[in-house]
Formats: sequence, structure tokens, C-alpha cells
Amino acid sequence: MKSWKFAAIFLLILVPGTGLSPAFAGSLSAALGATKLDGLEKYNNCQRESAGYNEGLIADRLEVRLGNTPDLSPQDRGVWLAEINALREVQHHQTPYRAPDPSHPQRFLSALTGPEQQAVNSMNVRFIQEVNLKCEQKMGGMTRYSPGSDQSGQIRYENSLKAKMVQPMNLAAIPVTPLPSLVEKTAAEKAAGQRAAQDASRQAMTQKFSACQESAKGLRLRITADAMQRKLDASPGLSAKERQEFEADIQAARASADKGLDQIEPVDPKNPYRALQRLEMQDQMDIATEFGKQYTQQMVRCSR
Repeated sequence: MKSWKFAAIFLLILVPGTGLSPAFAGSLSAALGATKLDGLEKYNNCQRESAGYNEGLIADRLEVRLGNTPDLSPQDRGVWLAEINALREVQHHQTPYRAPDPSHPQRFLSALTGPEQQAVNSMNVRFIQEVNLKCEQKMGGMTRYSPGSDQSGQIRYENSLKAKMVQPMNLAAIPVTPLPSLVEKTAAEKAAGQRAAQDASRQAMTQKFSACQESAKGLRLRITADAMQRKLDASPGLSAKERQEFEADIQAARASADKGLDQIEPVDPKNPYRALQRLEMQDQMDIATEFGKQYTQQMVRCSR
């Protein structure tokens, strides 16, 4: 009884004067230790609400990833399920993590990508900060237990906690990728996989090059049609009939180019070379030079 009275008198001496520094006023362990021994235990229990939250986030993410990995072998699936269950044990019972495979004590981390780990860490830190603030608001500060006393120190401390809260990343916004396989492949399997990857790469390059070459078909006729158009524009003295026939030949050249043909489909079958006869020898040479230049450029792009 005497010791209790001494503690009460000690509190009455300290609190009314509000001579506590903000750090001391926000020190819950010192405050509650001077009044009730079970106060610190309540405060610690409050802080334990954040225990297992990090493991729960990882377990949730692994489950989503596992659902996105339909081709996983039964052996690998069993390994990842065991990791998820071990994380759930920590989450639900707030017990230390026990690795299913002691030889790989943190295998679950190998499944998370860099962005996923960053997001989980930021979310966990924010949750811990929120729990800490809630516990301070409920039980922190020695002056809280003296009605009418100055609470400004505790309020400043709580505001500082709010100011330090991190902005968590959005884990759900990160693309969900399949979980990695854990089965160690034999040397023959690795070699076969490398050959298959190389074959697929070569096939893809071949298809890309072929498609690119297809796009080059009709290039000569497009250049020819442009040359014919310049020739027409530079011939103002043509009659209406001559201009109409010239324009028809240009349209035939462009239509043949769009079809990927090597020759212009004639407008007049009785005069199949009428379109080309509109171009002089120098025009033909210029067309050949321009075609060689553009075709080379196109093939370079196809090879990239």
C-alpha cells in the first residue's frame, strides 16, 4: 500500500507542472511503468496487431501467382503451397516463420519480383506505422492519465508519427506473372531447352524477315508511278484524252504495286507497254537507282 501511494504522489508531482519533455511525455513504457505494470503489456499487445501482416501479404500474392501458373508440375505446386501455408501460420497465429524446407529458409522471397518486394515492404511499413499511431492514441503519453493536464506534447508526438508515414505502393497494379519452376533440369534437358529457344528465335526472325520482304514487293512500281506523275505534271500541253490515258496508266501502276506485282497490268491490252513508254531512258535509270537505294534501306530494317 505504501509503495502504491508513493507512486501516486510521484505522479502528482510530475504531471501538474507539465515539465515533461515531449519525448518523455510520449514514452508509454515509462508512463505506464510508473502507474500499472499491466499497462505496458496492453500497449505491447496493441503493437502486436502488426505481427504477421507482412507474411499475409506475401501469402496472398503467392496464391494469386499460383493461380496464374496452370502448367506448374505437381512437385512445384506442392512446394509453393507449403510456403503459403507456412506464411499463413505466421499471419494467423503471430508465430515465428518456420520454413518448410530448412535448406531454403526464405524460398518465398525468390518467387517475388523486385517491384513486388518493394510494394510488400512499403505496405507493411505503412501498416506498422498505422498500428503504432493507433496504440499511441489509445494508450500513449503519461499525461493522458491525468485529467486536465496539458496534452500538447503527446499531440505533437502523434502528429510527428503521421508526418513520417510512407506512401505504400499498389501491389495489385503490378502484373501477375507465373511462379518459377523449382525442379532442377538435367544437362540434356537444359541443352534441349536452349536448342528449342534458339530454333524459336530463328523461326521468328525468318518470319519477320519474310514479312518485311513482302512489304517491299511493289516498291519498283510505286517509284515508277511517282515518276510518271511527275512526268504528267510537267506536261501541260496534253489534250484531255492524252491526259486521261496518262492518268489511267499511273493508276494502273499504283494498283499493280498494291498487288505486289512486278509488271504494270496494262489498261489497253492491245498496247501492254504504253505506261512504260511514257518514261525515257534517263527516267528508267533514275527509277532503278532510287529502287536500289530504297530496297537496301528496307532490307536493313528487315534485318534488325
